Amino acid sequence: MSKLKTTPFGEAEYPHLTQPDYGFSKEGLYQVKLKVKKEEAQEDIKAINEVISFEVAEQHKKQPGDTALLKRAPLPYVAEGDFIIFKFKLKASGINGKTREPFTQKPSIVDHNLEPIPSDKSIWGGSIMRVNYEPIGYNVATTGIGCTLRLKGAQIKKLVEGQSNTGGFDKVDPVVVEGNY
Repeated sequence: MSKLKTTPFGEAEYPHLTQPDYGFSKEGLYQVKLKVKKEEAQEDIKAINEVISFEVAEQHKKQPGDTALLKRAPLPYVAEGDFIIFKFKLKASGINGKTREPFTQKPSIVDHNLEPIPSDKSIWGGSIMRVNYEPIGYNVATTGIGCTLRLKGAQIKKLVEGQSNTGGFDKVDPVVVEGNY
């Protein structure tokens, strides 16, 4: 049921696109939150709702009854004022559930001219981009019925790069004091 979708352009938040994030996953996770104007996000919200509705219908076929009682997983987006923030992710590595073979994968990241962005580039929050993704439905007893947005690629319209975090400080001249403190 799922097909590849493309979001409108939005602002990246906490992107891990050229290098995976290993903070909470030993397999690594490519991820980005994309802040999109609410009126431009409606097509993607509709696609997510269709995937969830399909999963609910499949569960109803297995266990007829009141679908209102089904456990629902958190949505892969949140509304924040006039914006929708979508959460996209892709495992960097793992073991294929069907073949039991190890795999590695990464999203395709291109610039405005469709030229690949090198993996040593650091894409920071505030970059303007759009995302290719696949909405994937799931039904897990502990989490519920939901949809995840599998990151397939991103096109960077405006690249924001930075240096290592200096805590917001500027360089200053040292003050040397002789004697005891």
